[in-house]
Amino acid sequence: MDYQLSAEAERVVGKSSLSFLLVESQSLVRLDLELMLRKRFPAASLERLFPETDTYLLKQLVWQDYDLVIIATEVTKADLSWLQSIKPTRASLPIVIVLTDDTKLGYEAIWAGADLSLPLQASPSQLAARLDSLLEVGRALKRYPITLPQWHFQELIHNSENSVIFLAENRYHQQAVIKRFKFDVSCVENAAFAGFLQDAKLLTAIQHPSLVHLLDVGVSYNAVVIIMEYVPGQTLRALLTQHQDLSLTNLITWFKQITESLGVIHSLGMLHRDLKASNIVMRNDTTPVLLDYGIESSVMLSSGFLQEDQIYCTPFYVSPERVVGDAASIQSDLYALGILFYEMLVGEKPYTGFSLGEVLQKQLFDPLPQLPAELTVYQTLLDSLLAKLPEQRPESAAAVLAWFNNKNL
Repeated sequence: MDYQLSAEAERVVGKSSLSFLLVESQSLVRLDLELMLRKRFPAASLERLFPETDTYLLKQLVWQDYDLVIIATEVTKADLSWLQSIKPTRASLPIVIVLTDDTKLGYEAIWAGADLSLPLQASPSQLAARLDSLLEVGRALKRYPITLPQWHFQELIHNSENSVIFLAENRYHQQAVIKRFKFDVSCVENAAFAGFLQDAKLLTAIQHPSLVHLLDVGVSYNAVVIIMEYVPGQTLRALLTQHQDLSLTNLITWFKQITESLGVIHSLGMLHRDLKASNIVMRNDTTPVLLDYGIESSVMLSSGFLQEDQIYCTPFYVSPERVVGDAASIQSDLYALGILFYEMLVGEKPYTGFSLGEVLQKQLFDPLPQLPAELTVYQTLLDSLLAKLPEQRPESAAAVLAWFNNKNL
């Protein structure tokens, strides 16, 4: 059997200095695991220790010397005490995998410092499949460390220019998304940044069905870290792409919910700055949830990594005044809302092109997009949202919702 890893994992482990450790019982040697590791990583060194005879060595090991540790032996809670010694260094390798048939003990092992618990007789293919995700998480945490001992990192969800995003779980089996920004805030003026953190923490009190619940905001390793509700589901962009037959009733309902949630953000004195279909997840395919309160751009502004006259948004949604260097505003958010409205109704963006410059030119100079004949009842609203001049757009998200009420739509 060929135990395949992803291209990313292969790149991560492509170095020749990999070092693995198998901790096994003398009565249960897993030669199949050794075979899998040697086949996938032929240049790696592999060491085997037995708790029955090597207890002292286990306690004296320099764990940072290893990239992967597999504990394939029946352990007790007391046996996990040596694992605690590497907990403070979990931002670095090794990856620790415990094989045990005791579910409760496996859970204890994770909170003692292990990355994964599998049944004692887990197949090499099962292990290989999970190694992929673990290697990605380990590499990301090594480069962008976080100290959050109450959370166990399960998966790397996204790695962008500005942040890394993980799926994590706490002791109560509650999942959350942890977003760690990549820029160093240690040089930021203390008073200004403290104000940002205070404002951001106020957002944890916001409970709205169409806004992701923010759980906590803080700083770890001089980087801003945001912990937020995990919302399973596909993005609105994916839904629009995969299902061309969505009912108009559902689309209008979702658009109103998105507009209402944008109004909540504005009522807090914040701007979104990056509203787009891929930033919205459909909770159980029935409720749109905005994944961002505009915190990312707020972090960048308050920490000096972004200036007000710089564009920080997707070019397909950027307003004309932002293209020429004006600051973001409620009206620039409403312009993005108008682009989203057209996209939801028609299934494609109104202004596209083969280059960034072409798209921005169209935002500035192209005529307003026209809806199909069967949707012309919404043309007036679309025209106002996509007006080239910000003062010609609605005053607020509430004004957009009022338009629907006045039209009984």
